[in-house]
Amino acid sequence: MVTFSSCQKKESSQGESFLSQVDQIKDIVNDSDMLAFFENERNPIQPAFQPLPTGSNRPDGWLMEMMKQDLNNGIVGALDDLYPGFSDDIFNTNRRGGLDDVPEMGDIVLTGAEWEQSIMWWNAETIGNWWDGFIRHAFLTGDEQAIAQSRAIIENLLASQDEDGYIGIYKENLRYKHEGSNGELWAQTTAFRTMLGYYELAGDQRVLDAVEKGMAVTMKNYNKGARNPFYLKNAFGGVTHGLMLTDVCETLHRITGKSVYQDYATYLYEAFSTYSINRAFNDLRYPFLMEKDTLFTGHGVHTYEHFRTMVNAYYATGYPELKQAYDNALYKLKPTILPSGAGHANEWIAGLTADPDETATEFCTMLELRNSLGSILQKTGEASFGDHAEKLTFNGIMGFRNREGTGITYSKHDNCYILDGKSREEEGLKKEVRYKYSPTHEDPAVCCVPNYTRNYTYYVDMMWMKKEDGLVAVLYGPSVLKTEINGARVEVHQITGYPFSDAIRFEIETSEDVAFSLYFRKPGWVADMQVNADNGEPILENGFYKISKSWKSGDVVEVLFKNEIKVQKASNGESYFQRGPLVYAYEIPSEKEVIKEYERNGFSDYYALPTDESYKNWALPSGSNERNSGFSFMDKKITDTSNPWLDTRFILEGEVIDVKTKKSQKVRLRPMGCTILRKVTFPIR
Repeated sequence: MVTFSSCQKKESSQGESFLSQVDQIKDIVNDSDMLAFFENERNPIQPAFQPLPTGSNRPDGWLMEMMKQDLNNGIVGALDDLYPGFSDDIFNTNRRGGLDDVPEMGDIVLTGAEWEQSIMWWNAETIGNWWDGFIRHAFLTGDEQAIAQSRAIIENLLASQDEDGYIGIYKENLRYKHEGSNGELWAQTTAFRTMLGYYELAGDQRVLDAVEKGMAVTMKNYNKGARNPFYLKNAFGGVTHGLMLTDVCETLHRITGKSVYQDYATYLYEAFSTYSINRAFNDLRYPFLMEKDTLFTGHGVHTYEHFRTMVNAYYATGYPELKQAYDNALYKLKPTILPSGAGHANEWIAGLTADPDETATEFCTMLELRNSLGSILQKTGEASFGDHAEKLTFNGIMGFRNREGTGITYSKHDNCYILDGKSREEEGLKKEVRYKYSPTHEDPAVCCVPNYTRNYTYYVDMMWMKKEDGLVAVLYGPSVLKTEINGARVEVHQITGYPFSDAIRFEIETSEDVAFSLYFRKPGWVADMQVNADNGEPILENGFYKISKSWKSGDVVEVLFKNEIKVQKASNGESYFQRGPLVYAYEIPSEKEVIKEYERNGFSDYYALPTDESYKNWALPSGSNERNSGFSFMDKKITDTSNPWLDTRFILEGEVIDVKTKKSQKVRLRPMGCTILRKVTFPIR
């Protein structure tokens, strides 16, 4: 079991970057006077699109192959075997009544600091998020063994439910009675997201009933007439992660149509905005969003995930005050964005603007920002959020994964010259365990790897949405959609090698002829987009091409993108190349240095060390710009089932200048998502 008194003389495994920011607790300020508008009459805004049930869309092509690889041979299927924390039955037989109930935490080193009492809930995040990703992988790939394991996970959760409906990680002595840091709502969020995903994939009514019963207990104990879950003496990450119970509320509202869940989501945002708690974790509080010209400073994962809650509250109420909060939030988001599409934060945003050399990002921050972009797209219908979600997925997120799917980095820079367990700051080299490849990342926290398992399952979930008159393709990639429209069964097969291919073929199957509209997002980066369909004239409306007709089996829509190589400016003053959604980089030759072997064959922690540093002297020729990149695209055709992420043919070819020798040199750039070490941005000389 974890003991704090014996840890006093140890050096924390978290690193100085984390420790210098985590504890920003000051006198609690009551900002309720700024929130009086929540009592005003509500005028809800109808979202532009509606989500489809989980499982309506399934992966295909390279996307299916990658998800199968990750499940059968990679970290998605192996994580529970690699990390001993999965033996902690935290939701059932090992609920927490105090620190004596916390098991050993792998390679994490504790020192006795106050924030470390958060360790009580950490395994709920690790286990709950992995459950969510694993179960979705199991059903979306049709893996029977994984589906059987998923059923066992859910049966254990159902068996854990108390007679009053409680599902969670605390014994009765702590339940809903916390005075300080806790993971009450956060643990329920991870469990309930898992259970609702399973309900929609497996159709087990018991699971939906259990979640509703569990939510009723929480809503009874935390509400405006009872207790505010965010009014505490101190608070660290688990408390404000708990705001994401609004994800559960949104899903329950969609499934059941019950307004009580939407009302509770709005209450949670108001409650969160009332008290300041710990400044490190609440950038998206309404009072802080009113400080428009200040930069985000908080823990990046919290900042980016809380976008979903704030935007949901705005659309649920229509309050002009929350419209201002929304506008200010997007304004404050812009300075955080890297060339990869990621919002920076190696744990903390820390009041810094994005820099591809100086500001790294954490995998969890990318996943939460991408999911928030999908949520904002669903509410607003603005195609640009789809552009950003794709760019982040195919560059930032894929650029963290190793080629075998056996490990990711916890933190990484866009310009990543070395991964050796050290950070490179102005004060010099410092130990930073986040800079390596690992299938667990036990030493800082097993959070990024579980979140990786949720990546493509949530991307697939967001690819299609619905409008009152039809279906909307908001994100692209190989997949198969199955749904019903006006009583007819409809399937749409998206056949493509996208994002590597410039062509997508949509094949439609219907149980009977049925009239509806199909919408196709026009990416902002295309020079031209052709949408071809028999007996259907595409009309461009608000960033989407629309085809309205009576559809029948055998109908086809072909979408062709004309993508050009664009030279984009980065915040460090240098330039980078983008073609379509893909950012290109010079892949720095590297070698592995294994630092830890796992008992399960094929898994290790390792550094990536450069074997050639000639890139340091490279610059783009003067005159390089968007109209004259100086690079050409090696246009290679791919099959629909091949894995383009392993294919080395998809490159940009051109010349750089060695600023020392003044000589030009031919180089090839690869998609950023295919690289380990890389240089993304280049000066122009």
